[in-house]
Amino acid sequence: MKQNYDVVIVGGGAAGIGIAKTLDFLNKANLKQNENAPSISFCVLERHEVGASFLRWPKEMRFISPSFLSNPFGLIDLNAISPDTSPAFTLDTEHPSGIEYAHYLKQIVKHFELPVYEGVSVAQIRVAEGGYWLETLASPQTMPNKLHAKAIIWAGGEFQHPKNKPFRGSEHCIHNSSIKTWTQLSGKEYVVIGGYESGIDAAIQLSKLNKKAHVVASSPTWEKSSADPSLVLSPYTKGRLRAAMRTGLVTLEGNVKVLSVDRVGNKYHLTACDQDGALKRMIHNQAPILATGFESSARQISHLFDWRLDGMPLVNEVDESTLHTGVFLVGPSLRHDQHILCFVYKFRQRFAVVAHTIAERLGVDTSPLDEYRRQGMFLDDLSCCGGGCTC
Repeated sequence: MKQNYDVVIVGGGAAGIGIAKTLDFLNKANLKQNENAPSISFCVLERHEVGASFLRWPKEMRFISPSFLSNPFGLIDLNAISPDTSPAFTLDTEHPSGIEYAHYLKQIVKHFELPVYEGVSVAQIRVAEGGYWLETLASPQTMPNKLHAKAIIWAGGEFQHPKNKPFRGSEHCIHNSSIKTWTQLSGKEYVVIGGYESGIDAAIQLSKLNKKAHVVASSPTWEKSSADPSLVLSPYTKGRLRAAMRTGLVTLEGNVKVLSVDRVGNKYHLTACDQDGALKRMIHNQAPILATGFESSARQISHLFDWRLDGMPLVNEVDESTLHTGVFLVGPSLRHDQHILCFVYKFRQRFAVVAHTIAERLGVDTSPLDEYRRQGMFLDDLSCCGGGCTC
């Protein structure tokens, strides 16, 4: 294990392994042309194991974007993190579970022999001359406790950082990220707070177990239509929701904001208000399910970023911190103006942008990344994004 790197990637999920695969592709392509060509030295640090966040998904949760072996037709699998791989081919399934997708990521690490180090926590990142010092909690026998990098790529993900305190009394609720399997809930009727993908999925899974689910959401996402699934429910979820609604077990209530939850004996008292400000109160026998989303993991290194009004890291046109040169962001926290790059098929298009920037600064030939552009995975012009559909 070396102590000095050109790049250290923090996080071994879809974003971390995806950008590592991009750097690896660039290095191998250049060395294939010239064995003396300069390359980028890098490693990935993962505090648990590759795909750890996906392994924590509820057993029943699935990808809402479909995997299909379309690579031979020139269309990359929507859930792939590189042009030459496909979860559909590796997993033989269309909507992978978290466990299945973690397996896909691990297969990429193994097959391409990516330099990934598991069980390594980053305790601190300090600005230093010529780059950054990363202090780790790893055993000195495994790796040095301090690593120096000219550049850092933050790929910490979000699932392990739930928004579990959105209102007073939220400690009485159960965040959906803590559910290992929906079969662990013994009650017959639940209220779900939050109407985006995770909230509707919770209601669907509960209905499959013959349990009633009442969804309370500040925005009626199920009524909205947009070509951007970051803003509304995906077609996959809408289809499942329609089936669940036909059972009579799922009810939806939009334009209602939960203000507090109080536990009174064995009951849970919810106080909410509608869009006109009128208060309403609900009493339930079971702890409410929180489906309120996640915080950006970049909060762990908040001193290295400036922050947007929506609570996400502020980056420049090459996904680099506006405060510190050489600190890059990849993954679902990535935002550019009104563009939300929260799904794998969105943020993966920016891997080559980051790789190209780093390679240029290090004097490494960037021409092999033209293959990523040809495959639609080098999106450096966001003006083409956001268009609607005619019908």
